[in-house]
Amino acid sequence: MRLQDFASSKLVTQLGIFLAQRSPRQVGAGLAWAAAAIIARRKPEIYWKVKGNLRHIIGSGVGDGALHEKTRQVFFHAGQTYYDFFRIVNQSPRVLANAVQVPESLIALIESDAASGQGVLLLGMHMSNFDLVILALGARGLPIQALSLADPAPGFQVLNRLRATSGFEITPITPASLRGAVRRLRGGGIVATGVDRPVPQDRELIEFFGQPAYLPVGPTRLALMTGATVVVGACHYDAEAGYVLEYTGPVEMVSTGDRRQDTLTNTRRIATIVEGYVRAHPDQWMMFHPFWPESSCA
Repeated sequence: MRLQDFASSKLVTQLGIFLAQRSPRQVGAGLAWAAAAIIARRKPEIYWKVKGNLRHIIGSGVGDGALHEKTRQVFFHAGQTYYDFFRIVNQSPRVLANAVQVPESLIALIESDAASGQGVLLLGMHMSNFDLVILALGARGLPIQALSLADPAPGFQVLNRLRATSGFEITPITPASLRGAVRRLRGGGIVATGVDRPVPQDRELIEFFGQPAYLPVGPTRLALMTGATVVVGACHYDAEAGYVLEYTGPVEMVSTGDRRQDTLTNTRRIATIVEGYVRAHPDQWMMFHPFWPESSCA
């Protein structure tokens, strides 16, 4: 069994929840450090995937030793975020809402558009503790449909149930859930989905950090189909402030009537925003899948 499959199994997820809710944060940090050290030393397949992604972000001018350390830091940060997420689930809405610093201007934007019948499409990134952001937004009473990974592994099914504890409607991507998202956005509702989940099956590659990448075009198509307000958000961890949510938006969608070109143009504009957030905190980008074709690796 691959390490990635083992880590996303139901048993490991449930064990993580058990340990996180019964141990202090220092223990969680120690376990995260130990797990990251083992991965960095043994270099399983997932290590090379993360390192390959970081090579595109940081550039070929960085030595292998520094790149190795950045890769280790990704796994260390991932362990910490999972601990913090598992530890806080099932807490009160007040605790959940304060777990992440969410800009009040973002909440005002969402509520104002929703109140006027304008749909809002929240495009999130796999940056830092994005799962905790889901809990924090849900705890504020925002009725959000979240489009999640299709056919999730057993461990991710457990995660989806946890994500839904604060009120999010978690719907794995299917034709039915996509139709529901379109109806919701056209009716003035709120939908959230990932904007940086690589989709190698897409026919179109999008320039990302100067190379053609598997950036998904589905979110842009959804925005163009519905005319929804588009907001891109990313979480990062700060040693003093804790988890902080940043956002860019509303992001204006170019619409010329040329469906394919509009999709590519707008996806590239979103890619530029995503690049900025990833570049600021590359060791907090929780991307464990290849984002670029192998032939484009430096």
